[in-house]
Amino acid sequence: MVEIAQDKPYRELMQLFARHPIGCHESDTFIEILKFYYEPEEAHLAAHMGWELEPEEDIAKRAGVSLDDAARLLTRMASKFFVRGIKRPDGVRVFRLPFILPGLFELPFAVRQASPELDHLGDLWEKYFEEGWGREFHSGPITLIRALQAISAPKEQVMPYEDAVAVVKQASYATINPCMCRQSKRGCGDPLDVCILLGMGFYGGDVPGGQPVLDPAQMVSRPRGRFAPLDEVVEVLKRSEEAGLVHITMNVQGDPWLICNCCRHACHGLRGITQLDIPHAVAPSSYWCSVDEDLCTGCWACIDRCPVGAIDMKDSMMVEVDIELCLGCGVCTSICSPEALRLEKRDPDRILTPVATEHELLVMRGTAKGKPYPVHPH
Repeated sequence: MVEIAQDKPYRELMQLFARHPIGCHESDTFIEILKFYYEPEEAHLAAHMGWELEPEEDIAKRAGVSLDDAARLLTRMASKFFVRGIKRPDGVRVFRLPFILPGLFELPFAVRQASPELDHLGDLWEKYFEEGWGREFHSGPITLIRALQAISAPKEQVMPYEDAVAVVKQASYATINPCMCRQSKRGCGDPLDVCILLGMGFYGGDVPGGQPVLDPAQMVSRPRGRFAPLDEVVEVLKRSEEAGLVHITMNVQGDPWLICNCCRHACHGLRGITQLDIPHAVAPSSYWCSVDEDLCTGCWACIDRCPVGAIDMKDSMMVEVDIELCLGCGVCTSICSPEALRLEKRDPDRILTPVATEHELLVMRGTAKGKPYPVHPH
């Protein structure tokens, strides 16, 4: 890559994202993506931020800019949702960067209406995924996301963090949003209004008693999600299962802050398996699919339904399940007319228990990848 003077703040910001345990692929494509989000002076300030909330005075000092300039820029970025800003009850304003995913990638599609400019951004992210970021996102032994079994799955022995309805119940509130991945990828015919965000975690986290830093005059638009009661969220989960979509959430037990209902066409997680051939790009649930050969009629419906190609046909015209690929999502069971498929508990040594918190997840992933977390900006 050729160093261009005006690109310096973007390259510094890219290098900061590369040090995060989620990581980024350093390329000119990502520079172009960052230019959609940040003006040069914003990128300079963002390159001196981290992923833990901290006072704007500390950020200003590190970046070598005046507090007034930092406050102005941080307010502008927070009002576009490209950084997270909160005014604490004590009056101190604190800010942090979003993760690259979930976060930076989805945010424009979460708050803006469709436009040629947004389509171009989606094309850039698609190019970026294919040229190296997809493999970086799925690199390392610690998986960021995991599948939840269908809500119609057996409920005996199901831990609360494995039950999509229980995950929603523990959240302070839920919103239903248009799927950001399908908006970015485009051309997918699967349901759109099925993305479930829980609390404010997607936008950067909550501070008890705090207020978001937002200037209405600088907001491009407001988040497009709408508040939804539990019964409506459950209907979204059911509708998603009927469409063959997989419930995917963060690989943590507490406060996962989203349930995406994912398709094989647009989801960066599922495409890690199907497109990049990374079998464990998505951590499976603690179940897997089994086949009752006495009931199987060899109709192929489940083969077409499986989002990761884990089901195939044997010479005997009975289906078989590749347990190394099976996500335990259960979307195949609802389409099996003879009810030959069912979810069963995995062998204990094959159950991947999610970690307790998001912070622990990032620390473990960072340790495994040689990228210590928290990341301390220079």
